[in-house]
Amino acid sequence: MNRFIRWYNQNRKTIWKFVGIIALVIIVIQLFNYWSKIDNQKKLQETNQIQTSNEIEEYNSIALDEKKSIITGEELSQNQLSEVDTIDMFIEYCNNQQISEAYALLSEDCKQEMYSAEEIFKEAYYDKVFENSKKNIGVENWIDNIYKLNINDNFLATGKYSKENTKQDYITVVEENDTYKLNINNYIGKKEVNRSNEKNGIYIKVLEEKTYMDYQIFKISVKNNSENDIILDDKQDINAMYIEDDNGIQYSAYTHEIGEAELEVSPRETKEIEIKYYSKYGSEKEISKLVFSRMILDYKTSSPKYNNSIEIEI
Repeated sequence: MNRFIRWYNQNRKTIWKFVGIIALVIIVIQLFNYWSKIDNQKKLQETNQIQTSNEIEEYNSIALDEKKSIITGEELSQNQLSEVDTIDMFIEYCNNQQISEAYALLSEDCKQEMYSAEEIFKEAYYDKVFENSKKNIGVENWIDNIYKLNINDNFLATGKYSKENTKQDYITVVEENDTYKLNINNYIGKKEVNRSNEKNGIYIKVLEEKTYMDYQIFKISVKNNSENDIILDDKQDINAMYIEDDNGIQYSAYTHEIGEAELEVSPRETKEIEIKYYSKYGSEKEISKLVFSRMILDYKTSSPKYNNSIEIEI
C-alpha cells in the first residue's frame, strides 16, 4: 500500500492529466453524437417537407388519401398513379369551369350512355356536383381502376365545413385510343353478352350488360313468334323477374320503374327492352343467368289469374 501511495504521489499530475484527457474525449464523443442526432432530425424533416411539396405539385386539385386500395390494401401501381393524374386533370378543369376540357376527358361509352352532349354534362353533372365553385376532392382507390371521390366545399374559401354537404362519386378509368378516359357518376362500364334462349315461341336474347356501382341494367331483345300477346312479368310477384350470380344469389328487377306497356310484346313483334336490377358492383361477381319466372303467354285473353305462364332462363 505504501508503495502505491508513493507511486501515486510521484505520478499524480500525470494520472489526473490522463483522466482529464479521457473525460474530455468522452464529452466530445457525446457532443458529437448529440449534434449528429440533431442534424439527422433536421435532414429527415427537410426530406418530409420535400416529399409533401412534391405531392402538392403532383396533384393540383385532389388529395390522394392512400396510395393503396382501400379494399385489398395493395399498393398502387405506376399505371394506377397515372390514372389518378387523369382524375386530377378532370377535377382541375371542373374547378376552373373549363367545361369543354372536362367533357373531353369522358369516355365515348360514358358520353353515349349518360352525357350525349356537352350541355347535358354541364347541367346533369357539373352544375349539380361543382355548382360553379371550386371543391376539395379526396380520392381513394376503391379497387383496380375504380376510384372513390369525396367531394366537399372549399372550406378555406367559404370558412364553413360540414359533413352533410359531402358528396360521393365513383370514377372508373378506362383506356381508349391509348389514353386514359373516365366513366363518371358511378358508371362502371358495359359489355356485350350475346346469350339467348327460346321457349313456347318466345325468343329472348341478352344483348348487353351495363354496370353501375349500385345497380345493373340488361338490354334484351324479345321476339314473340306466337299468335298471342305476351307480357314478360305481370307484377304479381316483385321477385319474379331477376338475375342470379354464380353463387346463386338473386337480384330482383326494379319492377316499379317499368310500365306494363314496356313489358308487353305483340304477336310477331320484336322488341328491345332495358331492365334495371338491384345489383351492387362486385369485382368478382359474375351474373350466370337472367330469369323471367312468370311470363304470361296469353296476356290479353286469359283470366285475371293468368294461369298460362312459363319460366324462361337465359
